[in-house]
Amino acid sequence: MKAMKKSYWVGFSVLEVSYWSFHASFIGFLMSYLLSKGITNTAVSIFLASYLFAAFLGSFVWGMVCDRFHTNRKVSMVCFLAAGMLMYLIYFSYGNIPVLAVLYPLLGFVSLPHATNIDSWLLLTCGNNLSVYGKIRCLPSLMYAVTSVVLGWIIADFGYHFMLVFGTIFLITGIAAAFMLPDGKDAVSENRESGFSIRSLKQVFVTCEDDLAGEKAMSSKRMCAGLNPRGYGYLILILMLIGLAVAPMNNLKTAVLQSVGGNVSDIGVDAFICAITQVPFIALADKMEKYSLRVRYVLITLLPFMTMVLAFGAVSPVMVFGGSFLCNMGVGILLPTMRSVTERSVAPSFRNLGHNIADAVYNSVAGIISLLYSGIVIDKFGVKSMLLICILIVSVPVIITCKDAVWHWCTAARIHGKMMHKVNMFHKG
Repeated sequence: MKAMKKSYWVGFSVLEVSYWSFHASFIGFLMSYLLSKGITNTAVSIFLASYLFAAFLGSFVWGMVCDRFHTNRKVSMVCFLAAGMLMYLIYFSYGNIPVLAVLYPLLGFVSLPHATNIDSWLLLTCGNNLSVYGKIRCLPSLMYAVTSVVLGWIIADFGYHFMLVFGTIFLITGIAAAFMLPDGKDAVSENRESGFSIRSLKQVFVTCEDDLAGEKAMSSKRMCAGLNPRGYGYLILILMLIGLAVAPMNNLKTAVLQSVGGNVSDIGVDAFICAITQVPFIALADKMEKYSLRVRYVLITLLPFMTMVLAFGAVSPVMVFGGSFLCNMGVGILLPTMRSVTERSVAPSFRNLGHNIADAVYNSVAGIISLLYSGIVIDKFGVKSMLLICILIVSVPVIITCKDAVWHWCTAARIHGKMMHKVNMFHKG
């Protein structure tokens, strides 16, 4: 596969680092900032739900814009500029709840889908080379970790206004990188859709025929039900179930840490652990691809389950940090897996939209549903009650993936046994 130009390596590294460092600088501490201004967990959870709902809508809009107009570069620059304006407006509007109720979802509309746009742009430019993708994509996780812990210490000592300082710096570098990079070349041979339509959404879920090869052992009934473990529909199901479980803990991590004696600097430490844990797994994305998809799905679901159990029994921030470590091992496996499954399963002309839908389901849809109850549950019954609900939810994908893996391995063992039996009978004959 043709190597990517060195200037592109540098440009995409700066672009990815800028986006995720901005996310760490402002969005990562925004909930803590609002809580420090006297806004309740219930109100913040409602803001987050609106943020994620707008991000869900934005995923479809920006994904179709990128596919329709063949541009990721212009979309990226627009999203950076809009996020910058909203950052300042939100920071100085903390006392006006109605204004925050409008601005918060607008931030979600432009900011959260932007990450998927950048990843899609990178994959298109590097020709879907997971080795290149992993090595570049691990850099922002590392920088996110450093930014979170350093800014957490600075905020604890000097105040939240440093959110704006760091956020502005990373927005400027992000815009500069996007301006200098070219749009990815058109990687599709067939005609694109002439407009935005429901048919675009349907086409995303039409699995490529090549992806079904080698799955003859699976019954046609399971195929028709969209439960092919190598298919896009199965990925979306798993993402939804995992997202429902991890979203409350991720989005309300401040409340979880405070319940065991944590403070704002612990938020930075936790974010550092979350991001740094992902680095080796994302960097070795091409190596992880060599492992069975079923094995990866089992790990992707089992690690969040262990996270919730550990957090439920936590008596100090250190135990929450341990859970974050386990959970983000799963995220490090999940990110390249969902990218590779989407690239393999979705038709080229709909891949931007496919990536956006996958991210929207995991980050937005699941988050919206869980946040509708999690803030209220914390305020009325405490953090432990919310974590217990999360444990029950994440048990479902654990059962699904483990059952599928065991069923597949048992089927393979039976087939192998029958073949060996026929070989032995042949030799005896």
